[in-house]
Amino acid sequence: MRPSNFKKTLLATNIALLMSGAMSVSVTAAEVGADDNIEKIEVRGIRASQQANLNTKRFSEGTVDAISAEDIGKFPDKNVAETLARIPGITIDRTFGEGQGVTIRGVQPDQNLTLLNGQAVGTSQWFVLSDATRNFNFELLASEMVAGLEVYKTSQADIDEGALGGTVILRTRKPLDLEANTFHGSVEGQYGDLSEEVDPGLSGLYSWKNEEESFGILVSASLQNRSVRRETTEDFGWFGPSIERIDPLMEAPAGADEKGATPWGIGSALFEQERERIGYDITAQWAPTDDLDMALHYMSSTMKADNVNSNLIGIPFRGVAFLGEDTNPGTVDNSIVESLDVTGVDHRPGWARHMAYDNIFRDGSEMSTYVADFEGNWSLDSGKLHWQIGTTEGKGTNRDFFTEFWVDATDPRASFDFTNPGGTAPAIDFTSASPWLANPGDEMWLGGIFDQLNETTDKETYAQLDYSWFVDFGGVNEIKVGGKYRDRSMEQNRWKTDLQGLAPTGEGSLGAASEFWKGDMVNVAHANTSNPSQSYFMPDRDLMYQALYDVSECTATSTDLCRNSNVFEGASSFDVSEKISALYAMAKFDVEGVRGNVGLRYVTTDSTSSGTDVNSGEAVSFDNEYSEWLPSLNVAYDLADDVILRAAASRALTRPAPFQLAPAVNLTPETSSGSAGNPFLEPLTAAQYEMGAEWYFTPESILGVTAFKKDINNFIYTTTVSQEINGQQIDQLSTPVNGGNTSIDGVEFQLQHAFENGFGGYANYTYTDVADAKVTEAATVTDADGNITGATTVDRYVELPNTSKNSYNIGGYYENDLFSARINYNYRSEYFIAQTEIGNRYRDAQQQWDAQVSWNATDWLTIKFEALNLTDEIWENYYIRESDGARLGGTQSANGRRFYLGASFRL
Repeated sequence: MRPSNFKKTLLATNIALLMSGAMSVSVTAAEVGADDNIEKIEVRGIRASQQANLNTKRFSEGTVDAISAEDIGKFPDKNVAETLARIPGITIDRTFGEGQGVTIRGVQPDQNLTLLNGQAVGTSQWFVLSDATRNFNFELLASEMVAGLEVYKTSQADIDEGALGGTVILRTRKPLDLEANTFHGSVEGQYGDLSEEVDPGLSGLYSWKNEEESFGILVSASLQNRSVRRETTEDFGWFGPSIERIDPLMEAPAGADEKGATPWGIGSALFEQERERIGYDITAQWAPTDDLDMALHYMSSTMKADNVNSNLIGIPFRGVAFLGEDTNPGTVDNSIVESLDVTGVDHRPGWARHMAYDNIFRDGSEMSTYVADFEGNWSLDSGKLHWQIGTTEGKGTNRDFFTEFWVDATDPRASFDFTNPGGTAPAIDFTSASPWLANPGDEMWLGGIFDQLNETTDKETYAQLDYSWFVDFGGVNEIKVGGKYRDRSMEQNRWKTDLQGLAPTGEGSLGAASEFWKGDMVNVAHANTSNPSQSYFMPDRDLMYQALYDVSECTATSTDLCRNSNVFEGASSFDVSEKISALYAMAKFDVEGVRGNVGLRYVTTDSTSSGTDVNSGEAVSFDNEYSEWLPSLNVAYDLADDVILRAAASRALTRPAPFQLAPAVNLTPETSSGSAGNPFLEPLTAAQYEMGAEWYFTPESILGVTAFKKDINNFIYTTTVSQEINGQQIDQLSTPVNGGNTSIDGVEFQLQHAFENGFGGYANYTYTDVADAKVTEAATVTDADGNITGATTVDRYVELPNTSKNSYNIGGYYENDLFSARINYNYRSEYFIAQTEIGNRYRDAQQQWDAQVSWNATDWLTIKFEALNLTDEIWENYYIRESDGARLGGTQSANGRRFYLGASFRL
């Protein structure tokens, strides 16, 4: 049977099955995606939805996975990133308990591409410590705003370049595809077991079109509130066993070397955030003739993210120098400090302050994005003309009012117990200091403070023109050509107000803790982390803010305590602009059961990275220009009516992230650390190959396997260097550099089946093997006294970040006319994060159980209950010590469970 006839037969069979009473559905066929041969069925119900997803996958020319949602609020997860995690080969990060970055086939998030209706979306961040990337922030997009999505794991010439792992294309609805006066809505309440708050969520969609079905308007809106609470045992980096290079303030006392490795600091941290996400989506569509269709689309999403982070920090490292003294008994095993009691002593130098208390208030932080797009299709006798022009802008406003209390190093009331059994579970216990932590006096002093504003803008304007020429050249049935121009700018600006001449403790500080406390407390259960339960005072934000701005402004002759207001931080500000032009040609073919596409894309990039030299303070600018030819081939062969063999080959291009290209730094002088950009970075390229087979043994079932390989050139990795910046010695400065070559090899396995009794299940597994890349770096040669005597090079092996070797999903469901229920288990193995002073840092294996139950109360009303993170899993970082491979514990964070109860309806 020819593929075109087979597709028609399958579609008719599916419609008949769905209308036969097996489940309540409404069905529509629609064109979707970059491939005109892809058919999409809009359906209701788990089983029917999975059938529609397989229909998209089955008839695509490349390797495509799809997820559809026929009703607003009917996506299988509360966040689109979490939905993507159900697809083979995709893993996600849940740093704040909600899906964020998407890793595809072992490639980290900022080297993949997310498009909305085929075009870029301006990115933004609410968190000042999040460096600017190209990766779309899925926290911005409520699932109610999306009608469906496709993930293209292979390249093709008519889709934007920029993805090394895969391209996610999100789709929104159009009014002429829906019935006139369609109304969908949903309402829900969310409960978080850590925040113990109930938050509302509302969404609605209305679509209208005239009787002639030539003009229509669709409006949808979404409101979601969420009270976020995260409890963390936080580490500030491991050092040792020698202490000579650990602390920029420390001078090793006699006999202090080789005391044992320990974290610089361990904190009892509480993060609380009030999120309010509001989204709007408006589409006007006009089809004046059967041959002409135009749509004007506007989408806007804003997330307000007021938050405060409190962290009571013990600094065991500064107790190592005094290890063995009667006042600080401790134990060391395998050159790792396993216990240490630290107390202020009268002969301890002032720089050895061993307790700090940070509170960071981020009132007014938010991020937003909008898209304005005009798209049209004009059908001609010989083919179809498509155009798309638009603009998108993402803005992030990050406000940091930072306050820091310090203890006097000689104060015996300032004490804590550091425990670290086996080196794998570092913890801080402030029980011995609990009386004054619950009712502070002058045990702590407000000795660090600044008020900072960080603004980021990511803006792109684009114009695209494509023409599909329908031909009959042997097996070639369509030739598609097109071009696109993009003008993108990614900018960050930072301003800071701080104090000059502020002492960390005593009379030169802003005052004792008692002057800034009105009775509020911080209570952190730490039920799932290594820290014990903690309780300590919460300083009053307004009193500290007033204290900062009560200090007199600095003048040219100021020598005492004074304030520098709203100073532009040139070293942390930058602008990266790009002008990108692309031309492509692609031929589609279908002959004797073989279909696919072959194409060539040519792209040029002209970029400029501007900023401020960190030492001279002068403006600097760096230009870079490069061009690439990007061929691609996708082939699908119908071995039988229900068996498809696939093969693909392509060349891919990925550009460095904006901050990676920026001549800018983000520094933390207190720990002699920071990060810096590198405007000399070159883009990554990769040769990609894959082969696979798919057996569709029923319309809702698949058994498939795909092997893939990526040979990556000029990959980017992060190295740590020591550098003097503006008079400050930074011992741990992380900066990106281009390496040599590496490869990613992997296999994806997928099984999905629906039984006739209402039950069904699915499982997928991905194995990803990333070769450690060999890089050569410059190094110095020193003599026995530590004097530099020469230069040399050293070889080392670098891992690619965010790549889990094993990941899988297992799920099951039951569905009848009245009820449906599903449960899903998601797992990803540990993965590399970054290189540090003591060794590589990793994120431990992550797993999560989610469940959903719904009841079709009427033909138009559905009641739904969802539970996320049922087993209350945490995420945890750890280190592997470079010298001997010992595992060292790090940060542990608990985000808690989330429960949803809601109703959705359609009229």
